[in-house]
Amino acid sequence: MTGLLDLTSPLLSTLDQGLAPLLGPAARVAVWGLAAACISMALYALLSPQGRLRRVKAAAEDARLALDRHEGSFAEAMPLIGAMLRRALAQLGLVLGPAVLASLPVLFVIVWLSGAFGHFIPASLNAVPLAVEPQGLAARWIAPAETGRGPAVGMPGGAGPGAPRALIEVIDAQERVVDSIAFSQPVTSVHKRHWWNLLIANPLGYLPAEGALERVEIALPRQEIVNLGPDWLRGWEAVFFTALVAASLAIKLVFRLV
Repeated sequence: MTGLLDLTSPLLSTLDQGLAPLLGPAARVAVWGLAAACISMALYALLSPQGRLRRVKAAAEDARLALDRHEGSFAEAMPLIGAMLRRALAQLGLVLGPAVLASLPVLFVIVWLSGAFGHFIPASLNAVPLAVEPQGLAARWIAPAETGRGPAVGMPGGAGPGAPRALIEVIDAQERVVDSIAFSQPVTSVHKRHWWNLLIANPLGYLPAEGALERVEIALPRQEIVNLGPDWLRGWEAVFFTALVAASLAIKLVFRLV
């Protein structure tokens, strides 16, 4: 079952494949940051009452200046403080709804990027650690030859639909097989279904709700799209959010959005 925030992922993947011959991973992630900023800010401009916001913002500024000029007692300043707070809250009320709705395109892109540029399946899965909850259980990789499904292919962004699979076997202390999980996508955990999976689905599916097994963690390596700087700067997040924030601020200044 596809999550609500996964609905645009096939389209985004298709568009990204079209950009791949022209741009490297870092440049494509930056393009997605710029695109998300343009769509989000356009929605905000369309949904927010800009004229009313400008009037409320001007009134809030007047209230702040009046409070700054006040030289009387605190009791005498209370009406001025109240007026300033009311105008600030009025501005927040006008902005909040449009801002939340305008952020939805960014969420769709973030969910897709985390799957497409987050982790990758290495050529050898035997070196990828597995962790199991609860304690007392363990997990192991079953060689592709043993599953009869061919080798797992190291591929940034995942193996793709219909790709050869490996198998994760979960065993107890007596090495009896408790569960087995077919593995084909760069997913870092498999767990029981939760409410948030209505928004973001797990491509590998879910563990049985009535089973003892709670979670399997898969320590896949992260994709590095930038070759400089500390580890936390090398993933898609730094490039995307830098492009997103810079473009959003530029659009806000150029079009004088409130």
